[in-house]
Amino acid sequence: MNEERGPAPASDVAFLEVQRFLNREAALLDRRDYMAWFDLLTEDINYVVTARVSRPAESGPVDYAIVDEDTDTLRLRVLQIGDPRLTRAENPPTQTRRFVSNLEVEDADPPDDYVAHTNLLVYRQRGTAPDGDFYAGRRRDVLRRDGASLRIADRLVRLDHNVLFDGSLSVIL
Repeated sequence: MNEERGPAPASDVAFLEVQRFLNREAALLDRRDYMAWFDLLTEDINYVVTARVSRPAESGPVDYAIVDEDTDTLRLRVLQIGDPRLTRAENPPTQTRRFVSNLEVEDADPPDDYVAHTNLLVYRQRGTAPDGDFYAGRRRDVLRRDGASLRIADRLVRLDHNVLFDGSLSVIL
């Protein structure tokens, strides 16, 4: 993820629209309303989550993809984690709370599309485990106008983790 910003920040009106959209999206995921969340995606969605490789500082950061999905694979993921008969990883369901902050919005091409940069913190409590854990990272979303609504066309989540807690990622970031 290139941390350099594009040409210009979006208008205050666009910023507020994007902020409301991302807050609604987080609420849908926390409520486990995966089908409503899936409806927020474009037909050609690209959804990538990366983690970091530990290397000497002089080598610079290196990421590796732990999730790289499109519409079809995301649909399967949503169906699987939403149905307790299809997955042991989400039975009992993981409880989550998402915090999306430090929003920066820039205009994209075509007009009325936006690039949103955010920090993401997801608290996760699994089953009867006494302690929860967190996913933390930086997210870049390309939001595309579809009539009066925005949709997620591209998502890149760059986790600040070298190792995942239990070796898998069963929540949507």
